[in-house]
Amino acid sequence: MSETNRQADLEEKMRFDPEDGILDLDRHLDSLKEGAEAQGCSFDRHAARNELQAATFGKRKPATARLLLSPSGAMAIELKLD
Repeated sequence: MSETNRQADLEEKMRFDPEDGILDLDRHLDSLKEGAEAQGCSFDRHAARNELQAATFGKRKPATARLLLSPSGAMAIELKLD
């Protein structure tokens, strides 16, 4: 597949609060699921939730979590402290 035909990764940015966790997590996961279905991509909601929990575990400052979902279903999570 040529680079011009490659599907773009899906991206979802989420606010993390040390007291409350990821704000509106279910809404963000629903958005990723809908985007993945629209592009014919694989998305494992349970795995995404686990990865986000692992990425934010023990964090004591507010942050922005960015989840990238590739067309193959692979995920990458970046956490940027505020």
